[in-house]
Amino acid sequence: MQRAKNPRFTALPHLHLEDNSFKRAVIVILALGVLVRIVLMPIAFHPDLFWVTYHAQNLALHGEITKDLAVQPIPLLLYSATIWVFQPVLSPPEVIWPDEWRPLDESDYQGAFDLALQIAQAPRIHLTLFLLKLPHLAFDLASAFLLLALLKRQFRGAIVALAFWMFNPIGLYISYLYGRYDVVAGFFVLLSLYMFQRVRPFSSLAALALAFLSRVTDALLAPFFLIGAFGQLKKQRRLPIGIAVFSAAALLTILSGALPQIISVLDRAHGQFLLAAKLRIILYDELVIFVIGYAILLFSGLEKDLSSYRVLRKYSLMVFLILFSFAFFNPQYFFALLPLLALELAEQPGLAWFHLVQIVGYAFYLLNWGSQTTWWLFLPLNPGLFSRLTSPELIIQTFTNYKAVIAIFRSLLTAASLWMAYRIYRTISPTPAKES
Repeated sequence: MQRAKNPRFTALPHLHLEDNSFKRAVIVILALGVLVRIVLMPIAFHPDLFWVTYHAQNLALHGEITKDLAVQPIPLLLYSATIWVFQPVLSPPEVIWPDEWRPLDESDYQGAFDLALQIAQAPRIHLTLFLLKLPHLAFDLASAFLLLALLKRQFRGAIVALAFWMFNPIGLYISYLYGRYDVVAGFFVLLSLYMFQRVRPFSSLAALALAFLSRVTDALLAPFFLIGAFGQLKKQRRLPIGIAVFSAAALLTILSGALPQIISVLDRAHGQFLLAAKLRIILYDELVIFVIGYAILLFSGLEKDLSSYRVLRKYSLMVFLILFSFAFFNPQYFFALLPLLALELAEQPGLAWFHLVQIVGYAFYLLNWGSQTTWWLFLPLNPGLFSRLTSPELIIQTFTNYKAVIAIFRSLLTAASLWMAYRIYRTISPTPAKES
């Protein structure tokens, strides 16, 4: 008599094969992604990399602590550690971190760009660029593994998210050509979501604090995470503990004198970028477009269950889609969108088509800074050649008004971002029923 098959065991070989196939795909994607990064790391830089690391090397080589360390301390501390470890093999400090930068402050740091050619021709510049970008690579790969952890057992979605992360042209451009540290903040945002997914609200908020100590604009996520964290604490019947901890943190912030410094961020470029786009009504009456969009998003979040990881993740992505739709931003800020979009693409792969529009719009948006964000990045490859190339906006100007071209593609970027936000919003479940 033939024994009946146990369906539980007949399914196991299929799962085993799928798991092995998944592991092979992950290894291939990671290996190719790392190879691409290793190729890009030593060949390009924006002067911002050395402007930022100038303050880090003051700490690493001279023990000097500058005021910049108080704004976004985590990347500067990472750079300081990197410089301290590798200082014997780096380019001469007096060439790549010249004394001419000492008197410059944030308002006139544009003068730092005048020394780009000098830096590009420094001895061992390729090795120096590679080593200074090692923190980017470390947090980049750590973020990839967090993405896989957040998408555990979602094989197809995890592969989509990982491939997006490892080969996204904007991410590669910002971290390895432009040479900025925004991937550090991106890692902490993912870590915050990872803790939130596991219903650890205090750990989630702590990781988010590390995110905006790495990139100030991530503070825009704080209201949504706070509402979500308090929702989780309420379900755990630990709400009084949460209120006590939050009150203690707020009191410590006030008594330490840190509150005026936090508010003063609005007077820096970060705050002014958010408030720049306005609609004038009459006289002194103006509407700030980003504030309207952000407030509407926050109000809608109050009617949803932000204690749900999926809902909070989607709102976090919509925050940055609104930001890049209605506010001015420097090229590196766009990185904030990428880790959250990678997670959403695992659920909605169709959004990739609209992200392609964002990529094209972003490429033209870079022309606002001309050669600084295009040809000059590659000065280490051939200083003579890339310093003489005609600025891209001047090439466009020979055919048409380049400002109009940039404005059109900037508008397309905004249109794609707003449509993506709408597509994401409509996947969020309706308002949860009130508990009886």
